[in-house]
Amino acid sequence: MDEVIKTEFQRVKEARELEVYNDWIELTGQDGMMKTAVEKHLMEKYGIYSRSTIFRIVKRVERRMCNEQN
Repeated sequence: MDEVIKTEFQRVKEARELEVYNDWIELTGQDGMMKTAVEKHLMEKYGIYSRSTIFRIVKRVERRMCNEQN
């Protein structure tokens, strides 16, 4: 059995983190966009209170995507 069983909370959390990640990639990919300004925007949009949380979410999603490819 290779399928991982996840709770509803895990599915909702992963979906929200993926939204943050996609916004991060889209905004930081624009020319001249400052990462600090992107972090502030995402913090306001998603109700996150720490800049480091944005960084941790991005890294967590990148790891998850890498694991899914393997």
